[in-house]
This record gives sequence, structure tokens and C-alpha cells, in this order.
Amino acid sequence: MKKEIYIYGFCMLLLAGCVGKPSENREIRKVNIAKAVSTGEADTVSFVATTKSAEEVNVSFRIGGPILKMMVKEGDYVAKGALIAVMDSRDYQLQLSATQAEYDQIKADADRVTAMYNEGTTTAQNYDRARYGLQQITQKLNNHRNQLADTRLTAPVAGYVKDKFHEAGETVGAGMPVVALSTGDRVEVEINVSARDYARISQFVSFCCGIDVLGNKKLPLELVRTSAMANATQLYTLRFAIKGSYDRRVVTPGMSAVVYATLVDKGSPEVCVPSSAVLDKEGKIGVFLYSPESKTVSRREISVKTMNSDGTATVEGLSAGELVVSAGVRHLVDGQRVDVVKPSSESNVGDLL
Repeated sequence: MKKEIYIYGFCMLLLAGCVGKPSENREIRKVNIAKAVSTGEADTVSFVATTKSAEEVNVSFRIGGPILKMMVKEGDYVAKGALIAVMDSRDYQLQLSATQAEYDQIKADADRVTAMYNEGTTTAQNYDRARYGLQQITQKLNNHRNQLADTRLTAPVAGYVKDKFHEAGETVGAGMPVVALSTGDRVEVEINVSARDYARISQFVSFCCGIDVLGNKKLPLELVRTSAMANATQLYTLRFAIKGSYDRRVVTPGMSAVVYATLVDKGSPEVCVPSSAVLDKEGKIGVFLYSPESKTVSRREISVKTMNSDGTATVEGLSAGELVVSAGVRHLVDGQRVDVVKPSSESNVGDLL
């Protein structure tokens, strides 16, 4: 009887020892590994663009009339004070001649009244009338002289002729732009976007541009202003300052360019894993994460949003880049050591390790 009790106790000790150290005797299983992939990656949108001068001046006549000569063409460099256009001055010359004759007559009368007033032979009222009349005609004469001088349009600043709005023979009104001058050394980039792209401006996180003359070089951009209203073609204008270094002698206004805008969805990015990595065990959905350092797996509970037709599952509870077991999950337990099966193809489809 004592012998039987002794044998029974010895067996129980052996059994307890086996139960207390399960990991030492557990089988090392071979598994496939996949990487959790984010579906919220950045997207790049391109727009046709044109380089513009950061500073532009519209030059116009201060008077109206027909243009007699245009002295510049688009692309010309003009110095400050250089002649841009000449207006037909015939009417202004006749106007000045008539005013000059009127001035000469009033001046002569005013001189006689002044002499008589000094001699005491006329009243102060006559003297004041002559004096004020002379002041009035003098201002009129100066105005007509200025109008004649204004028939010659000169550059108020130095710059390049960006646009020429009128040609010789056309009649313009006072203040109507005749040419646009690009001034300064800074160049900006301009694009026109649809209402859809305009509405998601805040979702564009970065901009850069490529200009034909620079080859493959990309210059970073900074959005500096946007139009508040659509133009006649229902497009919105966006202007960018060039932040990168460039040769101003090479990059000039009026060049063709392409703006590349990086767009990121402001919502939370979704994460996908192979559907074979998802395991339902006792009503709890989870995956086994793989640790390359310890070569072990650990179970994590997740939730499945959708099962996709491409063999993946969109899940919550994982971050992009985490490694999950994609095959052999039903035979694993938490903390188990595994041996990763190396992919047979160099293409590594599915981003397997």
C-alpha cells in the first residue's frame, strides 16, 4: 500500500513539473509574417502653372486719346523714365495754344490795372478782380501744359514689359492700363484650380514646382494668397512664393511650370492586414504580433471594420508597420517562439519578411 502511494505521488510531481513550464516544451512553429499597411497615404496632385512677377505695375496715361506710337514690346526691359508710348497730341496742343493766348490777354490787363492801382487811379476792387483772374488763368495754363506733357507715357519704375494691352491706333481712356511692368527680383508661381480643389486647400500639406528651364529640379513653394471669388471660367487663382534658390536670370515671368501639391486625408488613416491574420477565438477577435527581437508572438485584440475583396481586412487597434502572423495563427499561443518562413520570391508580395 505504501509503495502504491509513493508511486502515485511521484507521478503527480512529474505532472506538476510539466504543467508549470509549458513554454520550455512548446513546439516552435513556422509562420508567415505580414506588415500592417496604412491606406491613408499621401496623394500628389499636379496643376499647370505660370511664373509671375511678385511685383507688377500697370502703367497708364493720365489723359485719354488715340495712341500714336508704342515704343516697347512684351519682354523688353525698360529703365525708369524710359518712353513707353506716345499719344496723338494734336488736340492738347491746340488747347494749350488757346489757353496761352487767353493768358497773355489777361496778364496784360492785370499788369495795366496793377499800374493804375499803384498810381491811385483805380479802385481796390478792380485790382483784386484783375489779380484773382490772373491766378485762375495761370492754373489753367499749367494744367493744359501738363496734359500736353502727359501725351508721352514713361516708365514710373524699371522693369520688364510683362503685358501690352494696346497697340498704336487704339484709343484709350484716362487710367486704362497700356502695359504691365514686372519689377523687382522675386518670381512667383500662379495656378488656377477648380471649386473642388479650392474647397480642400487646407488638406494640401506641401507644394513644390517644376519649371521647364530647370530640368528635373523641384523648388519648394509657399502659398501666399488665394482669390476670394472665381474668375470668368469658374476657377480660383492661387499664388505661391518660391522658397528654394534659383537664378533670376534664368527663371523669369511668363514661363510654363507645374505645381505638385501633396494631399493627405484629414481623417484617421485606416490599417489593413491579410484577412488570414485575423483569428476569432472564444468570441474575441485578435491577431498575433511578431517581435523580431525575441522571435515570439503576442496576441492583441482588435476590431474588424470591413473584409475586403482583395483578401485583406480593414481593422482598428493596429498601427501601420506592425508585424502580424499571416498564416498558422490557429496553432499559436501568447508568448510562443516562432520561426519565420522566408519568402521564396524576391518580389516579396504582400510585404512579407
